[in-house]
Amino acid sequence: MDIKLIALDLDNTLLNADCLLSIRNRETLKKLHQRGLKVVLTTGRPIKGILPFIDQLNLKEVEDYSINFNGGVIQNNLSKKIISSKFLTKDMMKPINNLANQMRFPLDGITIDRAYSVIDVKKSGYQSFIGKLMAFTDVEFADLPDDQHYFKFVSQTEPAQVAEIQAETKNLPNFTIVKSRPNLLEFLPRGVNKSFGLSKLLAHFGWSFDNVMAFGDEENDLPMIKSAGIGVAMGNASAEVKAVSNAVTKRNTEDGVAVYLEKYFDL
Repeated sequence: MDIKLIALDLDNTLLNADCLLSIRNRETLKKLHQRGLKVVLTTGRPIKGILPFIDQLNLKEVEDYSINFNGGVIQNNLSKKIISSKFLTKDMMKPINNLANQMRFPLDGITIDRAYSVIDVKKSGYQSFIGKLMAFTDVEFADLPDDQHYFKFVSQTEPAQVAEIQAETKNLPNFTIVKSRPNLLEFLPRGVNKSFGLSKLLAHFGWSFDNVMAFGDEENDLPMIKSAGIGVAMGNASAEVKAVSNAVTKRNTEDGVAVYLEKYFDL
């Protein structure tokens, strides 16, 4: 199989338990990038939330891209030009906000360059997770800007409540609702997932999914693992991800990405 693009989830896949990029993973990916393979960070985070990893991997050539917001945005790492996007509006989110008030769960809305913590119920820990890479504004839902494009809303809460929210929202027609970590539920525009984002980037390059190797661990990685020519589940991946993958590698804490790539590409 002619692999031209390596798509990588970040949290609990490429990154270790401290949310850092290990030396082994970094050096292995840099070697493959220097060989001409596209290394594409494919994540729920906005590009501002992954700039340190783009820098560490030196993914800053003219045709280097990232897939952000779980496929909602494809953005050039160097110029920051967006070649594909799909977004939510405040009006679309009203049913979710109503449910958040009823079930008492927090919400954060993320635009291309900033985030809004909706504090009607309580402020979540999402800002602490993202760190200082994005500006956050605390706001009540009524005061959330009407003219912004929101590429996703998230609820960071207890895993048990995440399951309850998923059960209550599974039939809402305007959204893709998916878990990206046990304690993080994401509300995306309908039809948006990592496979959708990859399809847009592949069209840009004139390639197919047969040219893709994808690594992931969680529910939001399922579509790209299924679609990729080679889908690789981490050793710590969910049973669902392992069931649809072509291979299972070591855990993220054991440099599982590098372990598989070194063997496959004979590094």
